[in-house]
Amino acid sequence: MTPQQRKNLARKWARTLHIYLSMLGLLMLVFFASTGLMLNHEEWFGYSEPQVTTHDGTIPADLLKEPNKLAIVERLRKDFGATGAMDSFETETDHLNVVFKSPGRESQASINREDGSTEVTIESHGFIGRLVELHRGVDAGRPWRWVIDVSAILFLIIGITGFTLWLAVPKWRPLGLMAITACVGICAIVYFMLVP
Repeated sequence: MTPQQRKNLARKWARTLHIYLSMLGLLMLVFFASTGLMLNHEEWFGYSEPQVTTHDGTIPADLLKEPNKLAIVERLRKDFGATGAMDSFETETDHLNVVFKSPGRESQASINREDGSTEVTIESHGFIGRLVELHRGVDAGRPWRWVIDVSAILFLIIGITGFTLWLAVPKWRPLGLMAITACVGICAIVYFMLVP
């Protein structure tokens, strides 16, 4: 294979990868761009103050003597609206404290072991707060962290293939070099002069 044929093959593969991976990554790019804007301007979107609701009730005392964790957690989910992954289950002499977390939402249950009286406090930052926490990957679990990692790798491949395509066209190189230099220069100025 001649050097020109190798260049043409590399350009062809870069173009194919760039086109199809860009199409695949478009929705994730829109998601992370919009939630990044929401993250930087929480006052615009009104998710900073949580909405707090409280549910009172009773859990059967037979579940509490020798705490049946699974049954208690399922009861809290079914009867008290607790959602998310269980973050902690603390057993004290007279109380049980159970915390559930999910993106943008936290449920805290306090259970009296003597009489089964239960109070569940739910703090929610709403739909926008949930999206912002998904952007951060907070309390979203391992599968969502994989989505973030795969998205980052996808964007890197898109960037590298786009850069390869740009280098392959000689008439675009000077303008592209000026644009990259200007972008790096502006970012450096902002960082060194304006970031505290």
